[in-house]
Amino acid sequence: MELVKIDRVIITLALTVVGGSVGYKLGIPAGTLLGSMMAVGAASLLGVKTTMPESYNIIAQMILGGFLGLTITRDVLTDLKTYLVASLLVLVLLSVFGILTGCIVSKLTGLELYTSLLGSAPGGMHEIVALSQAYEVDHSAVAVIQTVRRIMIVLIYPLLVTAVSKLIRILYRAGG
Repeated sequence: MELVKIDRVIITLALTVVGGSVGYKLGIPAGTLLGSMMAVGAASLLGVKTTMPESYNIIAQMILGGFLGLTITRDVLTDLKTYLVASLLVLVLLSVFGILTGCIVSKLTGLELYTSLLGSAPGGMHEIVALSQAYEVDHSAVAVIQTVRRIMIVLIYPLLVTAVSKLIRILYRAGG
C-alpha cells in the first residue's frame, strides 16, 4: 500500500525528532542536526518514503534566522569593539581560503563551482546548508561536504591544536 503524502511527512518528522533526540542525548557536536539527517537519510536508503513540503523548509530557515538573531546583544556589540580587527582578519582569511578551497575542489573533482564553494564555506553548517538553498546548487552535496567537514573538525582539529601548541612550546624553549 502506497503511503499518502501526509503519512510520509509524519514519518519524516518522527524520524527527524527521534534522530535529533538521539544525537543530542549522545552529546554529539551538532547532534540534533546530524542525528536528524542520519535518521532520515538512513530510512530513505532503506526504502522508507520520506518527504517534506518546501514550506517547512522556509519555516525552518525563519526559525534558524530567529535563533541567530538572538545572539545579537548589547554585550556582543560591546565585545565587537575589542575584537573588531581580529574578527575582520578571521573573516577575510577564512573567506579567501574558503574560496580557494572551493575552486580547487571544483577543479579537481568536477563538482559544480557554486556547490563546491558553498561546500567549502567556513562557518556554521546549519547556516551554510540553509544558504545553499537560495542558490541553484546541489543541496545534498553541500550538506554532505559540510557534514564531513564538521565531523572531521570535531575529531581532528583538537588534535592539531594540541600538536601545534606543543610544537610551538618546543620551538620557543629551543630558541631561548
